[in-house]
Amino acid sequence: MSGSGILAAIGLVLALVATAALIRPAVQRSGLGIVHPAAAWLALHAVFFGIGAAVLATAGAIDPAPAWYVAGAAVATGLGVLGGDRLARRRMAPTPAAASVVEGAADPAPVRPAVVIALLGLGLAAVAPGLLVTGLPLLADDPTGARTSLAGLMVQPLRVALPAAVIVAMVAALRRPSRRRAAIALTALGLAIAFTLLLASRYLAAELVLAVGVAWLLAGRRLDWRVLAGLGLAALFAFGAVQVIRAPERASGRELAFALERTVSRVVLVQPRTLDALMDEIPDHTPYFAGLTWLRRVGPLVGRDDVPNLGYWIYPSIFPDQDPGVRGYAAPGLIGEAWANLGLAGLALFAAFGLLLERLGALLALRRTGTADLAAAAVLVVVLARSHALGLNGMLVLAALVVAWRLLAGAGARELLRDVGSVVGWRA
Repeated sequence: MSGSGILAAIGLVLALVATAALIRPAVQRSGLGIVHPAAAWLALHAVFFGIGAAVLATAGAIDPAPAWYVAGAAVATGLGVLGGDRLARRRMAPTPAAASVVEGAADPAPVRPAVVIALLGLGLAAVAPGLLVTGLPLLADDPTGARTSLAGLMVQPLRVALPAAVIVAMVAALRRPSRRRAAIALTALGLAIAFTLLLASRYLAAELVLAVGVAWLLAGRRLDWRVLAGLGLAALFAFGAVQVIRAPERASGRELAFALERTVSRVVLVQPRTLDALMDEIPDHTPYFAGLTWLRRVGPLVGRDDVPNLGYWIYPSIFPDQDPGVRGYAAPGLIGEAWANLGLAGLALFAAFGLLLERLGALLALRRTGTADLAAAAVLVVVLARSHALGLNGMLVLAALVVAWRLLAGAGARELLRDVGSVVGWRA
């Protein structure tokens, strides 16, 4: 243990607690609770960066600097949320009344079922060519290699259309309960989870379950702690099983230990290690990229021919013992991109991000009873909360797809735009 590492870990814990206090007024004002975009983001930030950074810094496994940067990103985000909430209160915006999907009530934002199905079909069609070549990754001889067909832009429409379609089925069952609708919703959820697991994709399955959970809570429902515990255990089992199946040669003879080690590594430790590797490299050996990782094609025009894809570029530094022929990817997330491009000044990006989260929370508080609004809102909350793995460009692409899905699949666009105007003008 190192004294500076222990100090950084304590500072990080205090920063997370302070951030929770900073966002509390906005969360309470919206009535959204844990599914407020800022609260959801903070929860995942603590899990994927906070715990690992504190543990690794205390053990001396990484430099204390990443823990301080993670703490700074949390506080900056919290200040952005607080600033947005203070400005809204100053403009005397009314506090939204708690809303929920009421059985038998009219749907203020109904969906067009044919469009929902068509958009899901387009998402499946986008990944179909790769699957025809490799087959279902989980059943392939090399699941990790087979999953390369599910990278990049081609899989992004499915990341939006699949959870949105499941949520539509779920809300239909809540709005007009019947055995038939409940069976359709449960079948849709089961098939969707099974499909994402057959793709050997941890993140697709996790995003699906998270989006459905967020939609359920946005609809005014509650989750029993026993249900949450069961879902958590099932998620851990599925996550560990996928780890073993994707690397059978490394897990042979020690499947349980391998699954536990790999799960802890992938969930808690890999993100802080990625940030640590970036901070070791930049700026001592490579200068800051000054925003060029978000606009890589501009690099040669301004004399920077060395602008890499950060995830592929930093991977060998995190896993130096791995086969050099393996082109692995370590997601830097928004926080890694902020450091690589701007250093300490990158924390300002999180203040702006916090302002965005607060305004989105205000919009969700106004529009949480329509089916199309619920589906789009739940997916968007998950997208923004996953900034630990998604970079700026990735979030922008997915956010644009969510907006497109909402406008195409749902009615009531005029009322939605009216409310967006109120939110942007801090009248809500």
